[in-house]
Amino acid sequence: MQEIAGVFGVYGINVDKRHLSLIADYMTFEGRYKPFNRMGMNSNPSPFAQMSFETTTNFLTTATLTGDFDPLESPSARLVLGKVVRGGTGSFEVLQPVAVA
Repeated sequence: MQEIAGVFGVYGINVDKRHLSLIADYMTFEGRYKPFNRMGMNSNPSPFAQMSFETTTNFLTTATLTGDFDPLESPSARLVLGKVVRGGTGSFEVLQPVAVA
């Protein structure tokens, strides 16, 4: 995380440690180093997650031409379409009707 903070720090950008932790988790989740750039996003199976990164038009064009499908499982994909993220308070549904007094 110090290395990532250093990259942003050179440009005077302060990033919360929680955001850096998410980036570090993304980069190491598969048990190996995954670049956090366009090349790393190419391996992401979610077209909407890819589009939320940098080169939206390129990813959108590729997804359209190849008929990619997105099951909307990643937070980025859900946020792009205005859907509730399935995490935190969005990780469950209330099944019992609540009486409002």
